[in-house]
Formats: sequence, C-alpha cells, structure tokens
Amino acid sequence: MIQTFLTVTALARNLLRALSVLLLAFYLSVILLQVFFRYVLNESLFWSEEVVRYSLVWGVMLGAALVAYDRGHINIDIVSPFLPDAGKRVLQFIANSCTLAFLVILAYAGWDFTDRTWFQNSASLEVPMRAVYLAMPIGAFLEAWFMTAAWLQERDAPLASEADKLL
Repeated sequence: MIQTFLTVTALARNLLRALSVLLLAFYLSVILLQVFFRYVLNESLFWSEEVVRYSLVWGVMLGAALVAYDRGHINIDIVSPFLPDAGKRVLQFIANSCTLAFLVILAYAGWDFTDRTWFQNSASLEVPMRAVYLAMPIGAFLEAWFMTAAWLQERDAPLASEADKLL
C-alpha cells in the first residue's frame, strides 16, 4: 500500500515539475512580451501584469510542494546536532507534525476564502478569482501529500548530519 502511494506520488511529482516549468516559461514569455510592447511598440498590454501576478501565485504554491518533497524548505538546525538519533527522530516527528497541521489549516482557510469569494472577478480581465484563490488549498494539499511521501521514504533511512550530507 505504501509503495503504491509512493509510486503515485513520484508520478504526480514529475507531472507537477513539468507543469511548473511550463508555468515559469509562460510568465517569462508574457513579461518579455510586455517589455517588447512597452519599449519597442510604445504600447502597453493591459492584461499582462494581472496574468503574471496570478501565475506567480500558482507557481509559488505548486513549487512549495515540490520543495517539500525534496525536504528543501529552510529549517533552523540548532538543537538536533546535540541529540542522539532517537532524539533527532522525535524532533523530526514534532516538526513534521507541526508542518502538516499548518498545511491542513492553510488548506481549510484557503478553501473557505475561495468559497467566500466564489463570484468575485479580477479587475482587468474579469477572470473568476476562484481560479486564483484555489492555488492556496490545492498547493497546501499537494505540499502535505508530498511531505508525507518524503516522510515515509526517510522513516527507515539513517539520520545523517548536515556535515555528512555535504561530503
């Protein structure tokens, strides 16, 4: 069962990685197009700023899930170098549990916010804002999913110090 979960997670991670690259290429091209229109054609694309802003929101939320899978979020490692392996595992469990609790709260609050603004539209494009606000609960769900998968993968692995990782 766990192996199936990890296999599905690896597939979803690869799809999300491809989507993130496409999203990054998309808003880079929109920015370059806006620069071209502004400085070469002396015109302005009224919609470009809004599209890039909303794409960045999605990019950040989806990217956070990818970083969670690789355990790449910033952490402050002051106490764990002084703990034995059992203490490190307990500390890691507490940190993971707090992070998962935060992500559940973020997903709930994001869904609640999306639900309350369901019929609101954006200023210039008249795009439904639910399409933007859904990034928060979806991103939080994906990050919790990927973090759980990373947690399951490393639960049997020996704990390595930061110095060991660098070597």
